[in-house]
Amino acid sequence: MGAENWDCSWLITELECYDHCGWEGSERWAGETMFLSNRDFLHDVELRDMQFVWGILSAIPAPYTQEQVLSFPLPAFSEDENGETCYLSDELRPQHPLAFLEIMSEDSTSVTVIARDIEPLRPLFRLMEWTEDAESNNRRFRQLRQIADRLVGEWGYGSMTPWMRANLYFNLWQSLYHHRPEKAVCEDEVRKLYRTYMESEKESNHA
Repeated sequence: MGAENWDCSWLITELECYDHCGWEGSERWAGETMFLSNRDFLHDVELRDMQFVWGILSAIPAPYTQEQVLSFPLPAFSEDENGETCYLSDELRPQHPLAFLEIMSEDSTSVTVIARDIEPLRPLFRLMEWTEDAESNNRRFRQLRQIADRLVGEWGYGSMTPWMRANLYFNLWQSLYHHRPEKAVCEDEVRKLYRTYMESEKESNHA
């Protein structure tokens, strides 16, 4: 992304990473919150290539001091009254009001990069790894969730196990739309799979 040319500092919150012991400077990576210069941040990452399990990394223009940055609420994975995080919004913006870019690592399974301007994100579109538009995905996921909620009201859960009920949205998404950004959410398709979930648990219980 060309971050070596950025004149910024990094606010890191809700951090959990591997490889934070046994090397010079490693102890700071054992905490949950830190404030680093761009130079120190890139040095450590390039030196150790640590695994970010959880973390929100906010890039903030260098003129702002640590005191100014910490005077605002810290970015977090918190949920609202509906149990929804800001990362499921139709429009994504960095949580910290001073940040121009934010990197969110979620449970070692995905990384979401959010910026106030499109330009810093363009290099990501050329990565060999799988990338997709998070805002578009969020809109599709919310559409699927609305359909699933209606089906729960219409049909109930049938013979689904407690685990399947708790992970219903995730399982529907993984089966139908995960890594398929070109595929529109189809209610008939969701209904068909939902019905299968209702019946399959009953069959497995009788096996």
